[in-house]
Amino acid sequence: MQKLLNSILRNGTLLLFIFLMGISLLFVSKNQSYQQSTFLSVENNIAVSFYEIRNHIFSYFKHRSHNQLLIEENQYLLSQLVKENNQPLILDSIPFEIIPGQVIRNSIQLNHNYITLNIGAKDGVKKEMGIITSKGVVGVVYDTNENTSGVISILNKALKINAKLKKSHHFGSLFWDGLSPNVMVLSDVPLAANVEVGDTIVTGGMSAIFPAGIELGVINKVDVPLNDNYFNLSVSLFQDLSNLNRVYAVNIPASEAIKEMIIENE
Repeated sequence: MQKLLNSILRNGTLLLFIFLMGISLLFVSKNQSYQQSTFLSVENNIAVSFYEIRNHIFSYFKHRSHNQLLIEENQYLLSQLVKENNQPLILDSIPFEIIPGQVIRNSIQLNHNYITLNIGAKDGVKKEMGIITSKGVVGVVYDTNENTSGVISILNKALKINAKLKKSHHFGSLFWDGLSPNVMVLSDVPLAANVEVGDTIVTGGMSAIFPAGIELGVINKVDVPLNDNYFNLSVSLFQDLSNLNRVYAVNIPASEAIKEMIIENE
């Protein structure tokens, strides 16, 4: 305290000058429109800097709550997307449900890759549920316990997904050839389809695992094998499978009924 008083006494003249200068600027700014405008502009610039610093501080402490809000927003938007693209299959009493989860283990370097999630039976996750993100498909649940789930990644050579061209609705089978983790192959698309590089590929909806219309990626290469009536299409995925964090399990309560409908139509 004594040091503070001594400092004030030593710099008394300077502090008095600053105080009087501040009062002078305040009176001038209130009585002259140009000076007032300039003063307010300086004040606003200082205020903006202050609020930016304050927002950074508050954002840091509210980081977790912001993340939770984003998860809930994505959950809602994905629910609406699923419902919009699958309206004929939805009954008012049996809606689709999106269950948020987080990846706790993920492999991409093997021929048969798997993913582990931090959600399980207590969260409503069951075998054969599809796992998606806001950018596409991730895999299919093959095992679950109370708190975690095992997922067959789409980067697994044993897994095939029903997919189609968004613009023409021609169906094919999407699978991974074991090469790039960002590229898959869509086979069995008939030559009659009007296919171009840049066309979007979406889920076909011909199963009770993935709803129709979820965007998967775009065609980057068109190949016609010799003596074949079908395309082999190279598809660049929207979702980077090497950078997974938040994912969503798709629960379709009417899945058994949908399976029966698919079998009847085959």
